[in-house]
Amino acid sequence: MTDTYDVIRSVLTTTFRIPDDEISPERTLEQLELDSLALAEFALILQERLEVRVDEEHATRATTLAQVTEHLDTLRAQSVTTP
Repeated sequence: MTDTYDVIRSVLTTTFRIPDDEISPERTLEQLELDSLALAEFALILQERLEVRVDEEHATRATTLAQVTEHLDTLRAQSVTTP
């Protein structure tokens, strides 16, 4: 996985106290027990750390960590190519 996934994993373990062994790319945010308030906080932290805005439809309770990672990688790649 990418460094984006490492950032996501770090946020989940440090901010939300999710044990590292419970985090994997195929897990959904719901399976990690993130409620709507936690999802909003998660999105804001990722925005601050990665300097891209997470779209709401890409951070729902049904979204997997792999999908969040892919979306953020796409946004980061676009921000690098956009002057």
